[in-house]
Amino acid sequence: MHFQDSLPKLPIPKLADSMRQFLYFAEPLVSPEELSAARDAAAAFESGVGPHLQQQLIAADSERYSSFISKPWFDLYLKDRASLLLGYNPQLTLRDEPPARGASQPARAARLVHSALTFLRTIEAGVLEPDVFHTNPRRSKHPLWPEVMRLLPRKVAFYGAAVTGAYPLDMSQYANLFRSTRVPHAERDELVTARGSRHIVVQRGGRFFSIDVMDAEGNTYTLPQLQGAMQAVIEAADAPKAGGEGGEGVGVLTTLPRDEWAALRGSLAEDERNARTLQAIDSAIFAVCLDASSPEEMGDINRCMLHGKGTDRWLDKSFQLIVTANAKAAINFEHAWGDGVAVLRFATEVVERSDSLPAVTAAGSAPLEELVWHLRPPGEAAVADAAKRFDATIASTDLSFFRTDCLSARFLKQHKLSPDGMMQMAFQLAHVRMHGHSVSTYESASTAAFKHGRTETIRSATPESAAFAAAFCDPSSSPSDREAAMRAAVKNHSRITRDALTGKGVDRHLFALRALALSEGGPLPTLFESNAYATLAKIIISTSTLQSDALSGGGFGPVNSDCYAVGYSMRDDECGAMVMSHHRDAAGFVGCIEEAMRDMRAAIKHSHRVTVANDLRHRFRSGLPRKPGRHAAQLADRPVVGVHGRGHELLDRQVSGNHGGGPPGDAWGRLLARACVQVRWR
Repeated sequence: MHFQDSLPKLPIPKLADSMRQFLYFAEPLVSPEELSAARDAAAAFESGVGPHLQQQLIAADSERYSSFISKPWFDLYLKDRASLLLGYNPQLTLRDEPPARGASQPARAARLVHSALTFLRTIEAGVLEPDVFHTNPRRSKHPLWPEVMRLLPRKVAFYGAAVTGAYPLDMSQYANLFRSTRVPHAERDELVTARGSRHIVVQRGGRFFSIDVMDAEGNTYTLPQLQGAMQAVIEAADAPKAGGEGGEGVGVLTTLPRDEWAALRGSLAEDERNARTLQAIDSAIFAVCLDASSPEEMGDINRCMLHGKGTDRWLDKSFQLIVTANAKAAINFEHAWGDGVAVLRFATEVVERSDSLPAVTAAGSAPLEELVWHLRPPGEAAVADAAKRFDATIASTDLSFFRTDCLSARFLKQHKLSPDGMMQMAFQLAHVRMHGHSVSTYESASTAAFKHGRTETIRSATPESAAFAAAFCDPSSSPSDREAAMRAAVKNHSRITRDALTGKGVDRHLFALRALALSEGGPLPTLFESNAYATLAKIIISTSTLQSDALSGGGFGPVNSDCYAVGYSMRDDECGAMVMSHHRDAAGFVGCIEEAMRDMRAAIKHSHRVTVANDLRHRFRSGLPRKPGRHAAQLADRPVVGVHGRGHELLDRQVSGNHGGGPPGDAWGRLLARACVQVRWR
């Protein structure tokens, strides 16, 4: 945490800039009449109450070393009365262990728990390596760099790092990673963090067990002991329960809307036995779910890790490690306390350390006890009702996914295109083809480069993306026109991404101004009541990506009934996405995304062929070499892609050429002729 005291503050954008951006992002989403009304509302806001609210925001921000968005953002999460199920708690699927390891459920759970505790101990010892974005690794990853940084006073350490091209990130969220729970209350929940607890809570078959994972001196129990404890939980939970208290499945209550859950939790806590169990769960270092299922297919894995059957989850915990019977694993985390950047670092280090731990034989067990619930008939009825509502919510969703090598990070970088921008444009084109219009789109950008930074919205739907989609939907547009529109949209997406990452976005600024206006108690300014603002606020395509070799996937649920939730990834050799919706034909949307990618690939390949063919023509007219050179060989050897939207794996074909025989230049002539068939000379 050496750099925490010198991180820069998140800048507050200028009011005029946010008004301009508001209108810019609204343009492709609303009618001309609605856009005109939005312009009038923005002008009235900028000349009326807007400057007053802006000055209030600046004054409040100047009083504390934090982010202007931090408090209202916590309030946004904690005051929301909606269920945490699907829309709030995402999951990150961890990569499988090496097949040779033959991992079992208790063995993998033990290794992950042991590795997570190692991460906790590095935090508590103050030796967790800082999160740093390196722009010049040759300087900032030099062995002496950490020593030099350590010598700098904490108040200026950030600036010393920046001189070397290294930019430290905010690490305040790690304080809520362990021993943390979102406790439901009427109107506003509370984030509660315990101190000094040494146990975790393990769930299986709707039952809860407390396992001590650290001894009185703070040392982690051995791997064989942890594995023995996991095996003991499985055996106890799977055996018929002989008498005693009931209460199986209480975890499903955490999927209810927050006010309902708060009232039920209060009723449960009236019984001293339940109060002790709730306290044990709240204070646990984290939760583990030993799921009895064995999912293999991507969609089944995502559903298991995102929601399971509801009874073996406690959505209020900061995070849950989920391990299935076939040793698949994931992290499901509550979102109010933190964002994906902190969880991704944690997941990456836990997986890497877990893979380095040896396979052991269970020996004994860490101390464990089953937690007791005592439910009266109203409580039993509440659990049964929550389970029915859970089932109905899950049944209301459809899920689809894809993986393809049609577009890959390596391929796109070779053609000087942003992989993320291309993925986002594929989503835009897919929606326009499926529904006929552009919609409000969310992509998460981290503002961890600033003190207490959270996220900003990258609004992928722009006038440039709309022009790109229109070009690809117009049968009369030429391949060159399509490619130009695509490159313009992707370049623009890189621009708005930079703005979001560097504190120049619009969403959080408008959100903070609206929160201030509400706090004054008067009527909301017309800007926030406009159709344009409402259209932007309702997210129809919600997207997020986290890239790490430690992950094999991830996903989250739709945030409203019209939303497509798209968790996507882009790797060197492939890309993929998991799409969930409330029966808005997720499979159809996935099909449109894949079609969009094939057409976009075709535009790239067409441009490449034009470039090569023009080079050949120049060589032909300037005097040909005796044998085909490098570019001719590339044209002969590289696959050629059609431009009509069919699968690239079917349309790629070899352009053959005679590299020998005949008079000098014949090979060039044949290759040039073949190129002329494939391209339109301009």
